[in-house]
Amino acid sequence: MNISEVAYIIWAAQRLGIIKSRADFHKTYKTIEDVLRILGNHSGVMSLVQTLKDNASWNDRMDGAVCFFDREFPVINANVKANGDKPYLLFYKGNLSLLHDLNQNVAVIGHTSPNETIEKRERNIVSQLVKNGMVIVSGLAKGCDTISHDECMKQDGQAIAILPSPLYSVLPKEHVKVAHHIVESGGLLVSEYDEDPKQARFEQSKRYIDRDRLQAMFAKVVVLIASYAEGEGDSGARHAMQKAEKYGHVTCVMYHESQDSHKVDMKLNRQLAESGTSKIIVQTNESNNRGYMTIEDIVTLRNPHLVAVVDEKVQDSLF
Repeated sequence: MNISEVAYIIWAAQRLGIIKSRADFHKTYKTIEDVLRILGNHSGVMSLVQTLKDNASWNDRMDGAVCFFDREFPVINANVKANGDKPYLLFYKGNLSLLHDLNQNVAVIGHTSPNETIEKRERNIVSQLVKNGMVIVSGLAKGCDTISHDECMKQDGQAIAILPSPLYSVLPKEHVKVAHHIVESGGLLVSEYDEDPKQARFEQSKRYIDRDRLQAMFAKVVVLIASYAEGEGDSGARHAMQKAEKYGHVTCVMYHESQDSHKVDMKLNRQLAESGTSKIIVQTNESNNRGYMTIEDIVTLRNPHLVAVVDEKVQDSLF
């Protein structure tokens, strides 16, 4: 299993409740030295580290874990100000390199029960993104999420699924095969969790919301396929769109005035388009309307806040 010593220590401290939250972690542990100084001599932590290392079952459950101080940890946009939003430990299965360049990643999300027309339009968008080299990020939920994963793989693309559950306990359970297919197709499963929630109803609901923020964080653009307005239907997509806007990531909506203006499950799309908060994704933009965004625009977009800063010592050694 691929996991650094410092990641093992952080994992053990999380398990023991010493690290109580993301905000607590980022407030307390600014450097690797802080981790080693505070936790490296903690008998309980180091005992659990050894237990985790000796437990061979983890090799079947995941490929590894990556912590905030590892080189492989994904870039966190500087616009993510709240420590409570910043992840610090990620468990993964599959191709972790898909988180190395977030400017290749586009999140495609939406509600859980799209009709055939919406699904057909979504598949067209995902197909074009994949054919242009984009990695598709979503949450493995029912409906729009699973459609985006499925179409991505049909086009021989690579998908990233952000889970609200441990890697060995995929939710929803009926999507276990899809999760396996994502990994087998060169994709990636990511989770902040290695255990099921102790208070199932309350904690699981929070995990879904936390999952939504990572979809926004790990993609340069978030494309909303369809969603209800607040108070009128499932809200996961709304959470992701709000976080993307807060982080300074581009958001787009699938929306056509004549087709969608009267549809309840496209109401959030309409609100975001009319307010100018999100751009409308279109096939062509010959009029250069600033409220529109084409697939080509998405593909060529580079968010400078998502580019990793190369260590100066390493940089000096490169040709």
